[in-house]
Amino acid sequence: MINEITLIEPFFKGNALALIKGGKLQDFFADFEDSDHSLVGSTFVGEVVRFSKNSNSCFIKLPNNQVGFLRGSKDLKSGDKLLLQSRFFTPKNKALVVTRDLSFKGRYVIITPKKKMISFSKNISNKDQRQSLRDLGEKYPNIKNKMYGIIFRSTCRISSNERIKEDIEKQLARCNKITAVIPNDILFIESSPNALQNAFQEWQILENQDPKQERHCFDNFSIWEQLLSFRESSVQLPSGGSISIEPTQALVAIDVNTGSDTSLAAGLKANIEAMNEIPRQLRIRGLGGKIVVEMGPLSKIHRIKIESTLKKNVSLYSDKIRIAGWTPLGNLELEKSRDRRPIGETQFSQIEKII
Repeated sequence: MINEITLIEPFFKGNALALIKGGKLQDFFADFEDSDHSLVGSTFVGEVVRFSKNSNSCFIKLPNNQVGFLRGSKDLKSGDKLLLQSRFFTPKNKALVVTRDLSFKGRYVIITPKKKMISFSKNISNKDQRQSLRDLGEKYPNIKNKMYGIIFRSTCRISSNERIKEDIEKQLARCNKITAVIPNDILFIESSPNALQNAFQEWQILENQDPKQERHCFDNFSIWEQLLSFRESSVQLPSGGSISIEPTQALVAIDVNTGSDTSLAAGLKANIEAMNEIPRQLRIRGLGGKIVVEMGPLSKIHRIKIESTLKKNVSLYSDKIRIAGWTPLGNLELEKSRDRRPIGETQFSQIEKII
């Protein structure tokens, strides 16, 4: 995208990476020092310890003395060792949701051992390109013979077959190695991606651009200061209005305020500005789950414009935000995957140590 650049700086024992557009932070990954979420994105062995009555689910003992929750337990018994993954961050005080449905995600493809089909990102709409990618995938016996499935990610649209081929072979090798593991002990099999790996998986700009690694490059763009601003619940909008973001255990509540001007024109302007800003705020804050947006003054005839503005901003990055609809009281309900690490006081404290 125009005016987008990526930055990388050492961060404790790892790295921090920032995606910038027009000097404004759009996305961020960092190797924070705590290990609370080290299971998310990793592959590990867990042990069935307790069943949940009437819900076809069970609780799992995981590495690091964590507790997991697994849906689908009809064929299991207490003491069984299972090869598992966790893809989504779980709210505090809840068991980590885990799955036996393994997947192996790369920059261009995702290999799926149980879902044995060839599929494509919805952004790959060209029939000729789909057929070309299908032909490329079927060159591998495990895919052609439907031993594994493959998902071609949207980055394939702008990449060469050679790069995609390299990623297919890399993910197939991971899949073959991990699925061959006999789960005997509770342990890690493969660690979760680090910040640099996450950035290369999610930021399409890195297809043609290497991250800038100049000394103090974060300071040159005030990245640390921009990040600390996400500690505040209130976010100012260009028109003078604001949005307030309040995460709770049940949902994320967002309130759009027009400021001193409460006219319909001011309300529409503030609401559109909020739709431009909300995906960025959720992305960097790592917030997901159910999201309820209380709009400023808004006529029903403008709801389509509000939705189209939100969809446009969601499509610019890898956000997975679904518009659920409008409530009788005029609130907009959204749902977002909890696929980002939530940034809280522990992480903000580590950022303060850096600056």
